[in-house]
Amino acid sequence: MHSIKAHSAKVFRHLLALMPEGHLKLDNTAGTYMPVIVERLTAHSGFEAVYCVSHYGEQNGDLMADPDMTFGLKAGNFYPLSFRNDYVGVDQYVISDQEETEPQVNLKLQKELAEFADMWFKNIAHQQELKL
Repeated sequence: MHSIKAHSAKVFRHLLALMPEGHLKLDNTAGTYMPVIVERLTAHSGFEAVYCVSHYGEQNGDLMADPDMTFGLKAGNFYPLSFRNDYVGVDQYVISDQEETEPQVNLKLQKELAEFADMWFKNIAHQQELKL
């Protein structure tokens, strides 16, 4: 499986440390950039915890994910599990949850999402002026 890189994991852990209640809305930029939203979700089989990291915009009064990603925590590593961007109509899942078959892991997609997340976490750290 493909996890995010060490620097991204450091940013992720920093965000988690700021969310003692199970959720976080962080906007250190007074609206210059979209706030980052972090939530702890119900656990997914095989992971210690699952988290959602999101940016949201608004279109015609509706909240739009830009993007919304979920990550599974396992043995200290964060693994991308899903990606959603409402503006372009993309909704992708790394693990299939078909009841009639064993869950399948799309490793190619997971690698692509890990690469995107590494860039995104770098941007989040810069935009939110995180002191790591």
